[in-house]
Amino acid sequence: MAEATGAPDRTSPARRGTRLDLPATAPAHGARPAPARPASRGGALGGRPLTLAAGAAAAAPIAVSTLRAVRAGWEPTDDKAIIATRAWDVLTRHPPLVGQYSMAGLVTGRPAHDLGPMLYWLLAVPVRVGGPAAMAVTMGIVNVAAVLAAVALARAGGGRPLMLMTAVAIALMCTSLAAETFHDIWNPAASLLPFLLLILLCWSLAGGRHPLLPVTVLVASFVVQAHLAFLAPVLGMLAVGVAGLVLSRRRGLARAVAIAVVVGAVCWAPAVVDEAGGRPGNLTRVVQDATARKATLGAGVGIHAVERAIGVRPWWLTVPRTRWDRKHDVRAAPGGTRRVTTVALLAALAAVAVAGAVRRRIDLAAAALIGLALMAGLGAVAAATPAVPVLAATLGYTLWWASVAGMWVWLVLAWAGWLAVAGAARTVAARVADPGTPRLAPVLATAAVLATAAGLAAAAIAGASAAAHEAPDQHVALYRPIAVIAARLDAAIPPGRSVRLDGRLDVATQPFKAAVRFALARHGDRVLSHGAARRNGSWYELDHHPYGTVVALTDRPRRPGGTRTLLVRHGFSEAGAAHAVFVWISRPEPARRA
Repeated sequence: MAEATGAPDRTSPARRGTRLDLPATAPAHGARPAPARPASRGGALGGRPLTLAAGAAAAAPIAVSTLRAVRAGWEPTDDKAIIATRAWDVLTRHPPLVGQYSMAGLVTGRPAHDLGPMLYWLLAVPVRVGGPAAMAVTMGIVNVAAVLAAVALARAGGGRPLMLMTAVAIALMCTSLAAETFHDIWNPAASLLPFLLLILLCWSLAGGRHPLLPVTVLVASFVVQAHLAFLAPVLGMLAVGVAGLVLSRRRGLARAVAIAVVVGAVCWAPAVVDEAGGRPGNLTRVVQDATARKATLGAGVGIHAVERAIGVRPWWLTVPRTRWDRKHDVRAAPGGTRRVTTVALLAALAAVAVAGAVRRRIDLAAAALIGLALMAGLGAVAAATPAVPVLAATLGYTLWWASVAGMWVWLVLAWAGWLAVAGAARTVAARVADPGTPRLAPVLATAAVLATAAGLAAAAIAGASAAAHEAPDQHVALYRPIAVIAARLDAAIPPGRSVRLDGRLDVATQPFKAAVRFALARHGDRVLSHGAARRNGSWYELDHHPYGTVVALTDRPRRPGGTRTLLVRHGFSEAGAAHAVFVWISRPEPARRA
């Protein structure tokens, strides 16, 4: 436990030398450090129990959010219902080869999607097992696991101090994100905490931990396929991680690379198949959208995004009024304090990178370089966003990951500061007396226990506070109506039918259409609509396919026409306003074509 007072962390041989100015005995980069004594596994403040406790404290907001969603009867709505439907398709004869529909397609007028279907793969079994809430539970479990793994990697690479700092920072960062984010299957949210894990994985790779390379490829593929907004920062982090890994010259690297290549091939096989069979394929369309001439929000918005992410007071320490605030934040220039502190923090980050490289502290240099890569990626994503109003508004969710990136920058600087102070304290202690003498040993051991306990308590308090102040899901008022409508449709329509789905809905009731589509697909029906191919895939396009039943959704009691009868009306109240959705159904009749 001596590392809490500035002594080397005996649980991690890579952490030899805790100052920015390394002692002359520190091993050169690439050399094998001398074996360290194993850490004691006894006691509640040592070894894996401490790591698990710190990770659990940081993950408390995720667990509480997921439990509340299940108790509320979570149901997928709007885009989440589309994702649920595509996840259902994975184990059918028409599995999706691409990811979620992307608004980037508005640039060229041709449909474009995110890069791959790995999010659908993740949900393919949960969507078929148990109720719809199984998908929310799955995302909650994945996010808890990501936090636990991130805290464990911080412990392995930076010792107990960095582990506790990481746990506290994650818990604080959770307050800047809507609680719904922690169990949401919507792709901008589902990739956030895996993105956090990826930061720690790339940092660990840079330190020479080559066995993590296949896992890094897997997580990076998932994050990038889930949402295009992660592409720039992920490429920057991977560059740092791979460069450090190559320089480490570790034995067994070739085997790790071979496994990683296989993992990558599996992850990207659907995208390659789509590209080979498309005219053009989705990857080509994404490149065309990215390179098309268009008016963008520009460098000013990119700079504002970086200033909001790390300048005092940063996004990651701010409780937003709504989860969409960031699309407005970046359009206005921040105050002078935020701008000055941003420059100071970036300069400090660059100084840590240089000092780490000069002193052969690859862990510090890589951490700082990853922070700089994240800020460069954040600025690039915000600046390159098209100025078309609909696309510009996507900054409300494409910049959620700025909380994670900003947290990392502050965490790296806090850790570097700790190392500098701990190194100075150790130097002073060495001048006063030998730290190993009986007179100082009990004092150092007690200080280590107290510091560890204080860090763990801080993580627990931060996690509990974030969990206690969580707000309900945005569409929680729709969960019960959706469940009632789905049950009534299941009873009225035999499974295996081809159903035409129409909808004339306002903004408040629009999320019901995708939810009903998913409910019918889950029931075993083929759901057909005009224009469904763009978002749901060609299997759901009406075109000239025959159908025998028509389901129509309206926001008014007026009959939509034909022989349709009212199946169910359900009212609900959302944001203080009363709404109702009406579900009409035609009498079963012989199949007919559109």
